Amino acid sequence: FKGVRLNTLKCEEKTLRESLPFPLAPSPFSPLSFYAGADAKVGALPAHHAGMFYSQEPSASSAVTALQPLPGERVLDLCAAPGGKSTQIGALLGGQGLLWSNEVVRGRAEALLSNLERMGVSNAVVSNCPPQQLCGALTGWFDRVLVDAPCSGEGMFRRDPQAIAEWSPQHVQACAQRQRLILDSAVQAVKEGGVLVYSTCTFSLAEN
Repeated sequence: FKGVRLNTLKCEEKTLRESLPFPLAPSPFSPLSFYAGADAKVGALPAHHAGMFYSQEPSASSAVTALQPLPGERVLDLCAAPGGKSTQIGALLGGQGLLWSNEVVRGRAEALLSNLERMGVSNAVVSNCPPQQLCGALTGWFDRVLVDAPCSGEGMFRRDPQAIAEWSPQHVQACAQRQRLILDSAVQAVKEGGVLVYSTCTFSLAEN
């Protein structure tokens, strides 16, 4: 199934449904996320270019649902590209508070910025720096931090043969080591009593 996530910064659910040439079915992962059917063509739709929705598998929205960002809070998305979870956070903040979206790979950071602009997230900072540097400089500054960590991608096996071809036990271990370093950095950035959510799209116990 393909997924569509409503962008409440641009429209209401009724308007989105009326703008799409296919029906939407609710998902259990977020009140903003819907199933659109396997044959839905979403990328070329005017509503997509207008930022009325983000094309995202509904289960991917569960990390931000767990994070529960609230308007007025300072929220860090530490591994943010291409922006699915950042734009979801931005919608839930509703223009209040601050979203800081970081991506260590410059090319992916540019895609992140483009998606935030398309979705109308105006209260966001986009950075391109190592997690250790960013979190060390902003110790205890964020109410909530999301680490959607780079992983071995086992959750993609069912639809991406390339993910299977790239998998190896060595890759899993390398991912686990990198994730631990990122998580150690993220802990510094959360204020006392704040919330840190860690997520991956893999099944590996070593990475979770």
